[in-house]
Amino acid sequence: MGERGLDRLIGQYCKIVTKEPGGIKASVVTGFIKHIDHDIGFITVESRQGLGVLNIRSIVAIKPRQNRI
Repeated sequence: MGERGLDRLIGQYCKIVTKEPGGIKASVVTGFIKHIDHDIGFITVESRQGLGVLNIRSIVAIKPRQNRI
């Protein structure tokens, strides 16, 4: 997904599937996408666990969801 595609998701509630290189299992994070930094390659997500940062390269899938918080 290009930079424009990701920028459309800012402020939306999304389900994000990530898998670390060399990892066996994928992990799922659901929350609001707060900020995307294309230069560094990080996405800031606010979920029930708190504020977190995900590496764009480790993202397998992003799907917008209805707000359930």
